[in-house]
Parts: sequence; structure tokens; C-alpha cells
Amino acid sequence: MSEDVFFNPGDSISSAFDFDNAYVAAQIYHRKAEKPVLVAKEKDGKAYFVFDEAAAIAQEHEEAKRYAVVKRLK
Repeated sequence: MSEDVFFNPGDSISSAFDFDNAYVAAQIYHRKAEKPVLVAKEKDGKAYFVFDEAAAIAQEHEEAKRYAVVKRLK
């Protein structure tokens, strides 16, 4: 899957340098909130970020950064 998204890193639910840790945080939030969640990675960065997909897409920020979607939990 090669999909780019633009988010403000301040809108992330969680972040981690290890994919497994980020994925666990995404699963926990996904179960509690019952909303689609994205695990994304900065194009040039090493950290993984977890975003509430609907909330992050609904907000437009001038400071948005490009991320590559790594995993989508629906």
C-alpha cells in the first residue's frame, strides 16, 4: 500500500519509534473509540504516528506534514 496523507503531528494520538508499539496503541484506541485509525510514518522520519483518521482529515492545518500510511484499522 502506497498512500500519502497530510496531518499535523500535534493531532496524533500516539507516536513511537517502534512499529509494534505504535500498532498496539492504535489497536487500543481503535477498540475504545470504535473509529478508523491510521498508523503513519513521516516520509523522512523514523517515528510512527497514530491518527484518528476522520478527525485528522476533517482538520486542515497550515503546518501539515506528509506521512505514508503503514497500517489502517477500520
